[in-house]
Amino acid sequence: MSFKKLNLTFIVLFVGFFVITILLHYTQTVKHIHTIMIDNLRESVSDMKFDIKAILNNQDTINLKAYLDRQKAGSRMIKEIYVVKEDGTLLRTSDYLYEKNYFKEENTISLRQLNTDNISNIDLLRSDIKVIDHDNIVHYSMYVKMDKKYITNSVQQRIGVQIIYPLLFFIGVVIFYLLYIKNLIMKPIMIVDDFLRGIVQRIPKFYIREFNHLSQNLQNNLKELKELAYFDTLTGVYNRKAIEEILKKKIIEAKKNKHPFAVVMIDLDHFKKVNDNYGHDIGDLLLKEIAKVLQSEIRTLDHIGRLGGDEFLIIIDTINNVDIFLKLQKLIAKFKEPFHIEGNDIIIGMSIGGVMYPEDGNDVITLLKNVDIAMYQAKHEGRNRVVFFSIELGKKIQLEIELEKEIRYAFEHNEFSLKYQPIIDISSGKVVAVEALIRWEHPVKGTIYPTEFIPFVEKGCCVKEIGVWVFDRACKQQKEWSKNGIDVNMSINLSVKHMHATNFYDVMNAIIKKYDVDIKKISLEITEYTLMQYRETTMAMLNKMQHDGMTFRLDDFGTGYSSLTYLKDTPISSIKIDKSFIDGITPDKKPVHLLNAIINLSHAIDVTTIAEGVEEAYQVEYLKEIGCDMIQGYYYSKALDGKAFESYYQSRESDKEKSIE
Repeated sequence: MSFKKLNLTFIVLFVGFFVITILLHYTQTVKHIHTIMIDNLRESVSDMKFDIKAILNNQDTINLKAYLDRQKAGSRMIKEIYVVKEDGTLLRTSDYLYEKNYFKEENTISLRQLNTDNISNIDLLRSDIKVIDHDNIVHYSMYVKMDKKYITNSVQQRIGVQIIYPLLFFIGVVIFYLLYIKNLIMKPIMIVDDFLRGIVQRIPKFYIREFNHLSQNLQNNLKELKELAYFDTLTGVYNRKAIEEILKKKIIEAKKNKHPFAVVMIDLDHFKKVNDNYGHDIGDLLLKEIAKVLQSEIRTLDHIGRLGGDEFLIIIDTINNVDIFLKLQKLIAKFKEPFHIEGNDIIIGMSIGGVMYPEDGNDVITLLKNVDIAMYQAKHEGRNRVVFFSIELGKKIQLEIELEKEIRYAFEHNEFSLKYQPIIDISSGKVVAVEALIRWEHPVKGTIYPTEFIPFVEKGCCVKEIGVWVFDRACKQQKEWSKNGIDVNMSINLSVKHMHATNFYDVMNAIIKKYDVDIKKISLEITEYTLMQYRETTMAMLNKMQHDGMTFRLDDFGTGYSSLTYLKDTPISSIKIDKSFIDGITPDKKPVHLLNAIINLSHAIDVTTIAEGVEEAYQVEYLKEIGCDMIQGYYYSKALDGKAFESYYQSRESDKEKSIE
């Protein structure tokens, strides 16, 4: 409830209470005055009755007239007095103008019946008198005519006296309320309330000093709150809420004026590395410097805000697309120069996305969504560049969004499964390992292979969740096989993003302990890209896990960096030669020199080799001839589910035993 409503309610309640009090007081006072007057009248008439009786007993009717005149003169309530014989004859009266014809007994009432309700409705009071005359009882009646005007005036005067004091009190309270409570207390409170609601912009000076202190403190606090509400405390530019409100107003103006404008989103490239390497204090100082540079590069009619983290949004009043693009390219070039922060030279790039109003959206939500898409596309294309939104880009991103939703749904509804492809020792023909391969059993599309969704997952969609799930299921399966006498090494693919999760090592160890798996029977397959990304932290993690007993395999060797120098310096125990090299083997077994060199050099640095994608017998024979250690491919088996692999394993073991016999 506002103070205005509270004030009005207080006034209504106060006035209502006063009116009810006055009404009750009035009715009680009237009744009280009437009661007193009746009692006085009864007493007077009773005295007169006994006096008149005494006078009549003495047969002194002459003095009766004088007595009645004195009584009339002595009581202002009595207008006239009549003493009437039993037969109706008037004996004496105080009314010197009285004529017999005027005397009537109509509208008379006995004094015994008189009460406060009918005193104002009667003309005459009657009281009977009995006198003994020579042993006879003579009946007289005394009629007292009341002065109704006097009685009415008396009641009104007394009521007036009784009412005037409460009324004066009420008037005093009202004056006190109006002069002190309302003007000096309630009014300042209401002004402060309006100020806090934004109805008034300034608070006037009050008569009470405490209110002036209060208002000054409120104005100062409100100013600070507004700054907190609209400006980023770190950089001093608009915050997210403010820049979005400005964008909203800009859209309204643009619709009226048909005036296009651009919205640009800037995200700093690898800003996390700055925080990791130099600390968050340096990162904050860098953000402040960047905000200054951005402000210096925009015009006064443009607006800049920080959306959070290392993201900025700029609203640029119309120039054409080409001019905006050139201006943003110039901005990127400017940021190639290092920032000097606390003795550190820091170079930071930026990815910039842009949209044009109204072509790329005509509301805040659409513009922000599309500029975000454009910015992320700039990152995807290699960072440190400008990308403007297009319809084609929007469709592509929309498809990715749908795919991400499907992947998340599939993960939550157990649509993923693991298959296991055997890895055969080329010399003994024994199954020595399996590679765990994920499959997506889509309810509509059927089986989806990892090449169709893992690249997208590795962009960040559930990569850690799926990585943990794969590792958990593979360890569980390995333990079950171990109990059933199947002695194979479990090879599990690992994403670089999963590997660099903060709790990666702890989670892996927890799973291994949960299933009590022999860690030496677990191998992680990493790609050359994984090995090269964040090389120092990657190497530290690999060495730590190798110390625990885990082994590592380099997947798709030959398709990426393919540096044998890196192999020498890393704890890789084996490499998996990419299928493209295996496809180079011909039925006539012509030398595949590069393949031969890879195997020889790997052996030279004590790294075993696994040939991937082997499908033909002549490929097996050639690989055996050049010393390849293990083979994986359809020639031996496709990826199998757990039960099928058990049968396959036992079948091969049985065949081997038979061949030995």
